[in-house]
Amino acid sequence: MSSARIAALLKDYGWGLNLVFIGLAAYFVAGAVNAIVARSIRVVPTVEDVAASQSMRPQSGPRPKVPLTTIASRNLFNVKREELNPKPAEDSTLTDTVSFDGKDLKPCTVPAVVSATLVSAEYPEWSLAVLVSNTTHEPEVYSINAGSNQVADDATVVDIRYREVVVRRRDHFELCSTEGNAPPPVITAAPAPAESGGGEGVTDNGNGNYTIAGSEIDKALGDMNEVATQARIVPSFQNGKANGFKLFSIKPNSIYQKIGLQNGDVISKINGYEMNSPDKALEIYAKLKDSQSIQIDLKRRGKDMSMNYTVQR
Repeated sequence: MSSARIAALLKDYGWGLNLVFIGLAAYFVAGAVNAIVARSIRVVPTVEDVAASQSMRPQSGPRPKVPLTTIASRNLFNVKREELNPKPAEDSTLTDTVSFDGKDLKPCTVPAVVSATLVSAEYPEWSLAVLVSNTTHEPEVYSINAGSNQVADDATVVDIRYREVVVRRRDHFELCSTEGNAPPPVITAAPAPAESGGGEGVTDNGNGNYTIAGSEIDKALGDMNEVATQARIVPSFQNGKANGFKLFSIKPNSIYQKIGLQNGDVISKINGYEMNSPDKALEIYAKLKDSQSIQIDLKRRGKDMSMNYTVQR
């Protein structure tokens, strides 16, 4: 390009170049002015300011631990809390201890009839009673345990006996039996059975030896229903295992009293056969009919004993 041409271009467009140079110069001048003004108005921190700022900085090292109980106690989200250390609940398995005697019992007014009872003398809480509702005519099973003893809204079972149930109703006790809702019988003191045996058909020879007339054995084995009403016989358990049958409520002049058995005796063996199940008892019953001698092993007041009987035919 010739110098004449360049000169012509500068003449026509030189003013644009001047604007570019002026803008660049203004930019640098403005930056310099800002730096000078900022330095002049900046506050120089004192020693006290520096010390204060240092104290506000987080310290090095592990942060202090905040107990979780402190956070939980604030309950920021208003949640329902679970008791981590609940107080032990009172045992409500059994009903409250109640006491009553024969004079306290009133006629049964519970709207149900006692159908049957299963009595455990050693563990009363295992006893069961079947009551039939007068309204629904449906049988229900009850015990003395809380939750299964509510016969009516205001009536609870507190004692289960042979063919009888004692019910606490409001502020008094009622006796319900399989005989129906009749007034309870008048209880009179019965003479205590003699400690020694003997009687009609049975001779006490001393030291646990007896002589029994064959007719007495035939009479007892021939009417087991009558024999069953002369005493209460319930299974006995030791360490969770059956160890025989226990006798209660032996009637005076019964076959049990005649042969020297006493309340609380646990019969474990008869003629060497263990009495640990109802099947065994029936098996022994069949073998006793023709026996000439009978030996009963039992436990009385914690001591082992043997009773020996000679049958005269």
